[in-house]
Amino acid sequence: MPGERHVIESVGGVHVTYRRWLPGGDARATVQVVHGASEHSGRYDRLAAALTARGLAVYAMDLRGHGRTAEGTGTGRFGAPGVSGVLDDVRALHLVAAEQHPGVPRLLVGHSMGSVIALAAAEQDGGDLAGLVLSGPLGVDPDLVDTVSALEAALAAGRGDQPLDALGAFNASFEPARTPYDWLSRDEAEVDAYLADPLSGDDMPLTHAYAAGVFGLNVRATSPEGVAELPAGLPVLLLSGQRDPVGGVDAGQVTALAGLLRDRGLPVEQHVYPDARHEVFNETNRDEVVADLLRWTDARI
Repeated sequence: MPGERHVIESVGGVHVTYRRWLPGGDARATVQVVHGASEHSGRYDRLAAALTARGLAVYAMDLRGHGRTAEGTGTGRFGAPGVSGVLDDVRALHLVAAEQHPGVPRLLVGHSMGSVIALAAAEQDGGDLAGLVLSGPLGVDPDLVDTVSALEAALAAGRGDQPLDALGAFNASFEPARTPYDWLSRDEAEVDAYLADPLSGDDMPLTHAYAAGVFGLNVRATSPEGVAELPAGLPVLLLSGQRDPVGGVDAGQVTALAGLLRDRGLPVEQHVYPDARHEVFNETNRDEVVADLLRWTDARI
């Protein structure tokens, strides 16, 4: 069933829309899902169904600049106070879930851009996390420092609110391609659903300011100094496709992040699925991916 929609008021007066999916009985744990760029929480119905079937309560917001929340902030815009507001939103939604399901473990799942936000949120305020899952993460991208510098120059030139084609280059390795978003999944029906969704894709671009904020967040979060802020002993699950252009060649950037996390002393489990692309929860082998997630989740709670 589609998640129930609710609204919370967060910092800067931003009204954040979120969805909630509840299990049939008492929740064994809560799972907050943080979606990626140019999409929204409603795309996680199927994943939420698998989680609620295991007794987990699932919460997922439309991030600032996305989905229904964009009605208040504007498309691809943070609103006040900027990128830090997204981390405040993650905490605010956790508090909602904790109030409704007191005393149960908390898990945080981030996909793509959401993995950046989830990792940064765990570094800032993850002391009560039972586990962190990063799906389709950027990992450690050494070129991102130059990208952030270029974006900050664009901001200084007054282009902060202009839309940015942040996703267009990812399809290059799949040309000649059927669509501009073949890089998302081998499942053509999933790609077509994304293209037909008015709250996803080209209709919901990031601005230069949004991309600068998120990419800057990733540079900090995937540094040794950032990783050092993660709670001791936090279990981390990394899920990525071997042909996902976001995570580097053969998921090399994700493997580099796994190394940093292990150096921090954290228990890390990494899965790189052969030939899979970016959205592993919407891939042709999604049953395998979800089974890996559920097995890992059961071990955490």
